[in-house]
Amino acid sequence: MPENQCIGKVTATESKPTTCTGVYFWLSPDVIIRPFDIVRIEHICGNGNDKSYSYAIVRELSYITDSAGHLANFVSSDFGDISARPMNERLGTTIAEADVLGNSQNIEMPIRDGARVEWAGPEEIRSALGVEKLQKPIPCGYIQTSNKEEIRIDFEARYLVGPEAAHMNISGISGLASKTSYAMFLLSALQQRMKDEVSIILFNVKGPDLLAIDQQNTQMTARQKSEWQKCALEPTPLTNVTYLYPYAKRPDRHFTSTHAPKDVLDAQVKQNRAFNYYYDVDTFKGGEEGNETDVGRDKMSLLFSDIDDPQSTMESCIQELGEIQAETWDKLREEVHAKTEKGQPGRKEISVQSWRKFSRLIRTRTNHDIFSARYVGEDRCQKLIVESIKDLRPGNILVVDIAPLPDYLQCLVFGDVIRTVFDARLDLYESIKRENLGRVVIFADELNKYAPATTGSRDRTLTRWLLEVTERGRSLGIVLFGAEQFRSGIHKRVLGNCSTDIYGRTNPVEVFSNSADYKLFSQSNKATVTRLNQGQMLLQHSVFNTALIKVRFPFPAYRQLQG
Repeated sequence: MPENQCIGKVTATESKPTTCTGVYFWLSPDVIIRPFDIVRIEHICGNGNDKSYSYAIVRELSYITDSAGHLANFVSSDFGDISARPMNERLGTTIAEADVLGNSQNIEMPIRDGARVEWAGPEEIRSALGVEKLQKPIPCGYIQTSNKEEIRIDFEARYLVGPEAAHMNISGISGLASKTSYAMFLLSALQQRMKDEVSIILFNVKGPDLLAIDQQNTQMTARQKSEWQKCALEPTPLTNVTYLYPYAKRPDRHFTSTHAPKDVLDAQVKQNRAFNYYYDVDTFKGGEEGNETDVGRDKMSLLFSDIDDPQSTMESCIQELGEIQAETWDKLREEVHAKTEKGQPGRKEISVQSWRKFSRLIRTRTNHDIFSARYVGEDRCQKLIVESIKDLRPGNILVVDIAPLPDYLQCLVFGDVIRTVFDARLDLYESIKRENLGRVVIFADELNKYAPATTGSRDRTLTRWLLEVTERGRSLGIVLFGAEQFRSGIHKRVLGNCSTDIYGRTNPVEVFSNSADYKLFSQSNKATVTRLNQGQMLLQHSVFNTALIKVRFPFPAYRQLQG
């Protein structure tokens, strides 16, 4: 290999020796470097006649002088005279601490004192990080080095969406961390690179944020478009998108309560790409054939996801209902209310007071427009969740709008989608062929609502389903992309099953108090994650040869709707 510009040399001391995994080097006074830069270092060769190169990623920088202490510096400035100019500058240098990523000849010996340190080239950086020869590369951003290089970084699809590993989590402060923007960038990369293999379901949880993802962002600048090209992607919106909105008795708004602007909604309805989801009583009876009653009753328990139920009273009432006979919501409410009368047969351990509470909750929580029957007559664009998933194909995207709904109904819809996809991949639906769906990627923000870290002595139904997805989904072709403000608020088993972790700008209190998730971060990395700019992320991925990579990613190419 040709020699690059020398920027410093390795230093090994008695107190701080080089090791197989770490190295120190001093820098030339005119060199500017920063954490996450990657350098190459001359090393010994196996045959003794040549040289190999080791590659290291800078973790920490420090500046040392020959001063005995801060007081000595004060005295040398003429006892605190700030205008004094020293006759001789103190001896000093910048010391970089770096983690060794690998060696060009797989030599794992510690690097020798005095070895040349040089800038690594773009291809050397990709090789050192382990992303040079991926089978199915998925662009995940690009890195900018201190010597003005810009290098694309890729995920390995087999470890992002399966089958080797799967699931991704993104954490960071709302607004500043750009969690949704990064997730949408990655979903766009998946659609561009794996269109025939992956289908996508995503939930819109904030205003109209994701309700025009198939429309071009006309405000993009040439510089923003060039960032997409640096990632080897086209700056285009997503394609083949269908929108599911909550049904509402509002004929002036195409029978939905969505926050989407009317012009956007009008266009989607005209193009037959917008439908209104609703819940009939049959949904809570079980599967599409009406014989999976356990699943149907479990879906009913999602209505009480936000209620503290340590004794599982609500679930006991649901199980005691038995086979639901009602055909309408009014009849179902009457059927439940009948259980509140004294002398009713059934398990005596469920008190009348518990039945009355359950009946009251059923009545109030189903008092919403989405609990309806299919309207016969004019077209109200009604569609069941299961019907929408039945139509899903690789290359297609289904956007489910839950932003207008209260939290307990958001949990219901999210859980219904998760369970329906899971059962479809298990071939439990006669009308849905599992191979028709492809690998299904589900993206949900505010994951802490659905899989909180503390759920009492027993995980609630929705959390149990999410655990099933993260623990078994990889083999079934179901992948969860989740996002939240604080990792500490998420169930540890959900996080533990993610092969990819993304860190956006995070609150310092979260970083320095949540030792479990950030204990492997160096002090420099902890400081970095608390001051990341928009458009920057720290990445962890199974195939990377280092714990963290700092990347930039492009501005969204789809239309930005404001709430």
